[in-house]
This record gives sequence, structure tokens and C-alpha cells, in this order.
Amino acid sequence: MRDSTVLVTGGGKGLGRAFAEALGQAGARVFITGRDAATLEETTEKLTADGILVEAMRADVVDGGAMKDVVTRIMAITGRLDVLVNNAVDPGPVGPTADVDFDAWWRTQQVNVAGPLVTAQAALAVMIPAGRGRIINLVSPAGIKRWPYATAYSVSKAALLKLSENLAAELRSTGVTVLSYNPGIVDAGLTREGMRFVGNTDDPWLDRIGRWAIEARDSGAFTPLDTAVKALVRLARGDADVLTGLVVNAEDDLDARISERRASSR
Repeated sequence: MRDSTVLVTGGGKGLGRAFAEALGQAGARVFITGRDAATLEETTEKLTADGILVEAMRADVVDGGAMKDVVTRIMAITGRLDVLVNNAVDPGPVGPTADVDFDAWWRTQQVNVAGPLVTAQAALAVMIPAGRGRIINLVSPAGIKRWPYATAYSVSKAALLKLSENLAAELRSTGVTVLSYNPGIVDAGLTREGMRFVGNTDDPWLDRIGRWAIEARDSGAFTPLDTAVKALVRLARGDADVLTGLVVNAEDDLDARISERRASSR
């Protein structure tokens, strides 16, 4: 990925930080955004010390002006934007949907659906004229299967799947590819935070979610972090461009899927 420029939203912590680090190690110049300035600074210092070219910019993905400014700065520094990893996420409220706070529920849709759209629009303003680019939208098993009592998150990820499908179809002749990437359930980010709730919260629904995550981990349902990260780097590198518009799972046999897709396109 040498000479490539990548933007990772929500890149200051959790899975986003792991993605940023791996992309940098692969040779990319990495830009990360987030709302927590202290976390961004800490991540930047750590990755820079490891020899990674990284720059952080504080920005909220739902702020169209801020994301345009991010892309403008990237272009001023590197003259190119090759890959956008839409990773920023709001976990949303948990509990019975009949009782959930609407404003909190709607905020999740704004961050997890409108955020990737706003950021993609900013990126496409430079990708389409360049005739190349990749947009990787982070989805989840929650958007593929039902996740009762976590409907804000589940519905947002289902919507993001459809956004990716439609955007990929519209961009098919532009040289820009769009993929939905499901890293699986990983011991990082939201999942790790959820497990920490067990025994440390008075909220029975947070405790329930945390216990579910621990059971999934103990039953072997987690995807190894290394597997999730390596698959993301392959997508960013362009190995799976032929799968544009589709969902790629971290534990897929990616080479087999690519071969099958190429064969069916002949």
C-alpha cells in the first residue's frame, strides 16, 4: 500500500486504531478522525513512534463541513485519497425498543448511517474526478441478523448495508468501489467495552449485552483481531475490488470468493 493515502474515521481507539496501525505498517499514509482529542493525540504519538505516517484531525462524521475540511487537508498534504474506511460508530441505547429514548436511538442512525454518507460524499468529491478509490463501510452481524434490545445499532448497520449496495451500483463506471466489511465479533472496541459492563453497572440491559458477549467469546464465536485486521488491509489494498457492492466477512475465504466472482463475470 506504499504511496496510498487512507482515511479512517473513528481511528483513535478500538478497532479503528488497530486498522490505522495495520494500514500504516502496510505502507499507507494514514489520517484518522474522531471526536476525542486526547485519544487522537495518544494514538498519533504511539503510531508515529512506531514509524507510521499518521495525522489526526478532530471531526464529527455527521458534520458535513468538518468532513469536507478533512478531505481538503488530506489533498493539500498528499494530493490524493485512495481509501476511506468508515469505522466511526455509536453503539446506541439498549433495552426494550418500546421504551428506548428516541433521541438516543436517532443519534445512532445519524452517526452510523448519515455519518458514512456525509464522509463518503466528501471523499467522492475527489475520488470520482481521479477515477479511482475505495470506500469500506464497517458493518456488523447486528445488521445481518436480529439483535433484540439493541435495535438502534442493529437497524443502523442494516441500513448501512443497503447504502453500500446502492452506492456501489451508482459508482460502477467511475473506478470507485464500495464494500461492506463485517469484521465479526472482535475482542476490541464496542464488544470489549460491553464485556466490562458485567458486574459494573446497575443497568440490567447493559449487563445482559455484556454477558451475551462473554458467552460468545467463551463459545469461540469471536473473530481473532489479527484476522479482522488482515482482511481489512486486503480490502484497502484492492484485492477484492471485484466484489464491489457485496458484504465481505473477515473469516471468508477471500481468494475463493474473488475467483468465483471473476468466473461468473466472464
